Amino acid sequence: MIPFLENKQLALIIPVYNEGKALVANFTEIKKILDEDHIKCQFHFIDDGSKDNTWEVIESLSNKHSNVSGIKFARNFGKEIALRAGIESIDADLYLTMDSDLQHPPRYIKTMLELMETQQADIIDGVKATRGKESFKHRFFAKSFYKILKSVTGLEMDNSSDFKLMNRQVIDNLREFHERNLFFRGIVSWVGFNVVTFEFDVDERKEGASHFSFGKLVFLAMSAILSYTSKPLYLTIFSGILFLIFALIMGVQTLFNFFFGHAISGFSTVILLILITGSMIMLSLGIIGVYISRIYEEIKRRPRYVIEKKL
Repeated sequence: MIPFLENKQLALIIPVYNEGKALVANFTEIKKILDEDHIKCQFHFIDDGSKDNTWEVIESLSNKHSNVSGIKFARNFGKEIALRAGIESIDADLYLTMDSDLQHPPRYIKTMLELMETQQADIIDGVKATRGKESFKHRFFAKSFYKILKSVTGLEMDNSSDFKLMNRQVIDNLREFHERNLFFRGIVSWVGFNVVTFEFDVDERKEGASHFSFGKLVFLAMSAILSYTSKPLYLTIFSGILFLIFALIMGVQTLFNFFFGHAISGFSTVILLILITGSMIMLSLGIIGVYISRIYEEIKRRPRYVIEKKL
């Protein structure tokens, strides 16, 4: 065993969704590498309301291995909530969050633990050196999202991932976040502490298929921006000032033409102004409406997730 882990309990938080066909093979691969590196840990699976036999597979693994535990959601709540539930439902000294599909390579876990010890770090933040075989659309959107997020929130999260190693102090602070809509990578970056980045190469999936669609990526991006900044609301003020100036200019021009007897055709201009101002009003109302919906969801104080079963 790594000396750093001698008196510490390491928990691997692994969210899964419809991974029944691939889970045994992927778990076996992770466990094999950890055993080779003499790393003892508790595997903690969070079944995010899977529709297949994922929970039965987790139960089978738990019966065979004493260091496998898990919880099952009553329905699908999303990966971000699953990660939050994972860190809340098990006690340990160190927490490692990772995907079950081996795209977060388990061979790097030993290096991350050693880095935490040598650098006296509170968080080892896994950053993608390469993004694997992603589509151009997915890669372009991800790059654009991180640039926008940095410009509006100040969070530096380019090529970030959920492959993170954190100590108990960080986890205790993360548990204090009670918001219903959260962006897990965002809150880990937001809390601060001594963070050391660790670059890794993303491996290809050996089994199964990704359940993270482009639509879900767009929704996650919107959720992250709404959760960490109110700057989009200022867009309504900016657009209002811009159109006030424009209206004053047009008003002066109209009065000038009226008093000097110039004929005004102006029909196209009026239609164009109506379309532009109407679209800006609707955009502003939409932005305000999204924030109000977030407020409404938060004040209802519903539980973030519902657990159906536990191991």
